[in-house]
Amino acid sequence: MSLSNTPQWVAVYTASRAEKAVTERISQDLHLETYLPLHRVLRKWSDRMKSVEVPLLPSYTFVKMTERDLYYVYDVQGVTGFVRFPSTGIATIPQFEIDAMRRLAEADKEVYVHNTSQLRKGASVRIVAGHFEGLQGSIIKDCKDGNFAVQISQLNVSLVMTIESDVLEVVTEQTE
Repeated sequence: MSLSNTPQWVAVYTASRAEKAVTERISQDLHLETYLPLHRVLRKWSDRMKSVEVPLLPSYTFVKMTERDLYYVYDVQGVTGFVRFPSTGIATIPQFEIDAMRRLAEADKEVYVHNTSQLRKGASVRIVAGHFEGLQGSIIKDCKDGNFAVQISQLNVSLVMTIESDVLEVVTEQTE
């Protein structure tokens, strides 16, 4: 899908470690809706340990924009490009995938990010109970029972979290 005159979510590549600054610049200077999924990690320095917020997907931020906004966003300091596909142009992210990222990033569970090409495809599942009820993804075959991945198909990455297998239901077709 390419951009249109209707605002759509787009994954924006940023310079290394510039995700927060780019997100803030786009939001404040261009007045566009942005989303930078963050999660807390424990970092160790030589003299102390500290819990810090870091981007869930390094070098990415998400912007809800139209085709008209494209050049303005590209001119923001720290933006290096957009996720594109040769056949369709700039990739757009469906709202339900942004919502799924928000739910996972806000969870108290530890979340890991893996490149989808490194994940072996398993059964498609839906969570049927708990805080993540309704989310769909696929079980990772090589991991312990209960690992659940919510795929962000436009980015070729998956957010992975551990969840009890008794709240999973196998589905034959994924829906939005």
